[in-house]
Amino acid sequence: MSDTLSEQNSRTRATGTAVGVRALHKSYGDVEVLRGVDLDVAVGETVCVIGRSGSGKSTLLKCVNLLEPPTAGEIRLGGDLITGPGVDVDAVRTRVGMVFQHFNLFPHLSVLDNVTVAPRKVLKLDRAAAEEKGMSQLERLGLAGLAHSRPSQLSGGQQQRVAIARALAMEPEVMLFDEATSALDPELVKDVLDVMRLLAGSGMTMIAVTHEIGFAREVADRVVFMDDGRVAESGPARQTLEHPETGRLREFLARVL
Repeated sequence: MSDTLSEQNSRTRATGTAVGVRALHKSYGDVEVLRGVDLDVAVGETVCVIGRSGSGKSTLLKCVNLLEPPTAGEIRLGGDLITGPGVDVDAVRTRVGMVFQHFNLFPHLSVLDNVTVAPRKVLKLDRAAAEEKGMSQLERLGLAGLAHSRPSQLSGGQQQRVAIARALAMEPEVMLFDEATSALDPELVKDVLDVMRLLAGSGMTMIAVTHEIGFAREVADRVVFMDDGRVAESGPARQTLEHPETGRLREFLARVL
């Protein structure tokens, strides 16, 4: 994992596969949360993961970002095995951006400092270069006018967009979204979903755990339905959501739509 970030990104594009998951298991004591998950995500693909609470969706994302070590199985990022012995976890996380339900911004830092702290500390950019990169992301997400505000001065939707800008400032190969709108008031959800639409349209590789079925139908290339720690059904988003093949997915959609 000693290659430069640009070399890793180039290799990911060359392989055509951004994330490859094979026979992934994750247990917490006697509780098995993931039970042999297989998943491939192509470069530039948007995959939405849906399912009941407790089905293993968030745990899958945390394993891809190595926030949780898998119990068994393997994960490849752009062809690189990231679950083998001696892997540089910090290096992996520079390649995978993650946005959580809660924003986790530093309250004592400005918006711009929140976005630039990781490029400065991890990528070792000087302040000027980091701030140029950070302002570019804030402008992209319509937040440039708030660069010198503190998080407490922002709405929840604005804070979540700052969290997205912070992840993008690291120029990740893959973006992971773990129920990014679930902590927001309903009127603020649209702004965050619009940002995710923008990213999907730009060709960013994305895996999004979401309960926003309409968003998944409209934006995702593919939907993955997880049930009891397994991938129970997967296919093109609109087709899978409008014509589910399994009874479990039909039952789930009947409850949430």
